Amino acid sequence: MSKRVRRITIEVDENTYKLLIEKASEEGYSLITDYIVSLIKKNLQAEQLLSFEDILRRLKPRIERMVQDSINKHMEVIENIKRQIVDLYDKVDTLTNTMEELKKSLEAKPMRKQYIRKTGIERLREEKILFESQLPQRIPRDRFFNYLEREGAIILYLEKERIAVDRDYWEEFKHKLFEEINTDDEEVIKDMLGTHGFELFKRLREESIIYYDPYKKKWLPTSRDYFK
Repeated sequence: MSKRVRRITIEVDENTYKLLIEKASEEGYSLITDYIVSLIKKNLQAEQLLSFEDILRRLKPRIERMVQDSINKHMEVIENIKRQIVDLYDKVDTLTNTMEELKKSLEAKPMRKQYIRKTGIERLREEKILFESQLPQRIPRDRFFNYLEREGAIILYLEKERIAVDRDYWEEFKHKLFEEINTDDEEVIKDMLGTHGFELFKRLREESIIYYDPYKKKWLPTSRDYFK
């Protein structure tokens, strides 16, 4: 079935007509009408192509927005994963610290139990000197010191408190104080007697149980009752 055609009449000036004839001949058209029809078709196709480019330009912002939205969604997922990783690291650190503290606690408990199981006389033999003022409140004083005395400890009954001394250490303490130390310089005395021995020395001196003779350069007892 042949296409339906329409007739169009175009009026042009002489120069334009001549120019159309020349162009038609150059393009290989025998009829000027065929050349004019080809020109019209080419212009229409060009306008259609231009319209497609316009559509692309209009679609470009929308496409860019869709791409950006997709990127944002992926970035949000990545940020959530990063936050979860950081939170996981924090939990691992907390768990590690808790385990370390638990380990230290478990390591310390056997030593504590062993210390509690020690008898009073065993503790005295280990520490050499026990001051009444430093004992825990739960310990009954009289019963405790009577027990130590029965076990062979030296008990010094001072005005302010009682002091229990291991018998072997007491002999060592007396020998150093009365035979070896020849000064009242506290630094020298502390160095020779040690920390616990120096505390015992100060308590005896405070209650005038011992005194320093500068002529003999010796420490002497004011009474032999404590040093039998």
